[in-house]
Amino acid sequence: MFSKRNTRIIFTAVVLLLNATVVAQSFILPAKWKFRMEDNSSFKEEKLDDSQWSNIAVPLSWTKAGINKEHSVGWYRTEITLPAELLNNDLVFFAGTIDDADETYFNGHLIGSTGKFPPGDQSAWDIQRKYVIKKEWVKKKNTIAIRVYNGIGDGGIMSGDITIITKKENDRLIALQLKSKKSYFQLTTSNGLISAVYNAQKDVVENLYPHIFSYYDSGKTVAPFVQNIRLQQKVKPVKAEYENNTHVIKVTYPGFTVEYVSPFTTEEKIFYAVVKGKAEAIKNISFVSDKTQTQLISNETVGINLGTEKYFLFSFSDAQENYQQQVNEAVNRILSKKSNLIADEIRFMRSVIAKAKVPAGISAEERNVVEQGVSVLKMSQVGEKEIFPLSHGQVLASLRPGVWAICWVRDASFAIEAMSKLGMYSEAKKALEFMLQSKPTDQYVHYIHSDGKDYGIGVPYIISVTRYFGNGREESDYNENGPNIEIDDFGLFLTAVYHYVNESGDKDFLLKWNNALSVVGNAIVHNINEKKIIRRESGPWEHHLPGKEFMWTSGVCARGLQLVSSLQKKFGLPFQKMEDGYKTLLSGIMSNCVIDGKYIKGNATEQNSTDHHYFDAATFELFANGLISDSHLFLSHMKEYNLHNRVNKDPSKGYCRFNSSDSYENQEWPFAGLRVAVAQNHLGSKTEAKKLIGRITAYAGRNNNQVPEILSNDLGLYRGAIPMVGYGSGAYILAVLDYYNHK
Repeated sequence: MFSKRNTRIIFTAVVLLLNATVVAQSFILPAKWKFRMEDNSSFKEEKLDDSQWSNIAVPLSWTKAGINKEHSVGWYRTEITLPAELLNNDLVFFAGTIDDADETYFNGHLIGSTGKFPPGDQSAWDIQRKYVIKKEWVKKKNTIAIRVYNGIGDGGIMSGDITIITKKENDRLIALQLKSKKSYFQLTTSNGLISAVYNAQKDVVENLYPHIFSYYDSGKTVAPFVQNIRLQQKVKPVKAEYENNTHVIKVTYPGFTVEYVSPFTTEEKIFYAVVKGKAEAIKNISFVSDKTQTQLISNETVGINLGTEKYFLFSFSDAQENYQQQVNEAVNRILSKKSNLIADEIRFMRSVIAKAKVPAGISAEERNVVEQGVSVLKMSQVGEKEIFPLSHGQVLASLRPGVWAICWVRDASFAIEAMSKLGMYSEAKKALEFMLQSKPTDQYVHYIHSDGKDYGIGVPYIISVTRYFGNGREESDYNENGPNIEIDDFGLFLTAVYHYVNESGDKDFLLKWNNALSVVGNAIVHNINEKKIIRRESGPWEHHLPGKEFMWTSGVCARGLQLVSSLQKKFGLPFQKMEDGYKTLLSGIMSNCVIDGKYIKGNATEQNSTDHHYFDAATFELFANGLISDSHLFLSHMKEYNLHNRVNKDPSKGYCRFNSSDSYENQEWPFAGLRVAVAQNHLGSKTEAKKLIGRITAYAGRNNNQVPEILSNDLGLYRGAIPMVGYGSGAYILAVLDYYNHK
């Protein structure tokens, strides 16, 4: 259905199709490399004949490329011609994030490795590779070879920065980062239909996507339809920022500006680059870009020149969508000067922000992060003009370039709660109805695992056990241990429903969907085991089957049942089953996982304090969501967890998921710290709550007011998926609103 052969691209801009790009003192590598799924030490050699190897897009996971190989080794190779300004220099090669381990060679020389190959293999899937190339190895024409091992899951060169830069420039950038504490340079613009990512360090729009989600379905990923859009002129930007905390990206150059936007007001799948300045300064400004996996066609027209403004439009056409007519209409609209696109877009998003219930008394820095958070929430929701009708309203876990541009129930629930408390009722309602209307969601009623046991939900459940594809269908990702089946999603969804109805007063929503909510509640109750807690399942951090009896899951399910049953009781609806389920779960939590009356352990399955998931940052949620209001237990819980989950046991820092050797788990998670802040505000110290909020405020303020998935433990650098939505901007907004509104 989405054949590459039938894809063509329309530009109303000058387009040159190049294999690689020079930007300042950096070199962007080709989008396609040679690839072979075989292991041979000779593959590292500079002069190897790889002409018969297959081609693969970089970055792209093996599974997305249709290569389903686990416990396997593959090799990547590419030949590059470096520009003169990079020769006679020590260089730094950024090789992206690689799942799971790599050995990287430059002209046959090993320049670095990360992770471990078998035996004793160790994953480093989330780490951006960065290797130094000695200048004596550098020539005009060079060969890079990368040996990659994949244990389980996706595999391959997954994502991240794939660039070569001079070591001198790299050292300069590091010095600037250390001085400014700014470590993230990408800005995303989205209108719920298309999205684009601008990189301020490279001064390039890295990727422009035809949809905001990253998967159509299990067999098709969403690839960019154009990459590396940049000025043809060699000029360095002075500043790049979100304009007035909106979705409009403004890049300032000496003598002119460029504003990038995916527009809400026109509801188009057209990306705009608008150049502004004196007529003499902008008359020769034009853009070039790189071809992608798709077959590009350029109509090679010039930008629309209106004297002091110049418009460049980028759109596409494929087997499903053809936007030539939209482009023609947009050109006519611009020429007729019936509107000012950038002003209209800023006005639109500022009106959304103005309606948000931002509490009085917050600092200017907090307001900036909250306002940008509102824009992130708005940008993350699939619009009504998307061609997949079942996708409308879904909220992504992260915007591009974040790897979680997928709708997880868990992340969406926190985003919906934030929307509801801000007064973004229309957006919250659409997000809830997306999940209630998506079909089918019954494929995991039964699932017989390798141990012969049925880990399915056992009854109809409506809400996905994990997440949704872009087309709106339920998805659960697999590894060798089977799928993720996450019962916590049901409780979090019910909690999100409660906050929407409670904040909006939308009684009709509750009445309309009460039968469906009862099905969700029944799915929770059905999975309460003999210990009076939720049985083994994948849990909040997606550990696949058979899983453990996570306290997060029992806690959020108990709270969801409690809150929705209170609404049912208030409006005269049957409530007893949900209320009884809540009481059962709460008693089970207190009897199974409260240790010596001092703290809550992470799960009921593990018995030893040295076990991997015993001290689990997810337990903070039982206090943050209001299920447990015992301040004595909270304070003793915090005292214990500060020894195990606080980064470096440093009271000025936040919290990691688990104290383990896994780099993804043991770095600081802003989400965890922000949920602790909410609990502190109610049961501990408002001073401590403000410190935790202030920590994220400071980091976000230095990074375009965006909230990351992870902060590195050493320098507090942004890591993981950025910008996060529910677990990022949503969690931050909830913490700020709670701090200022709770008396």
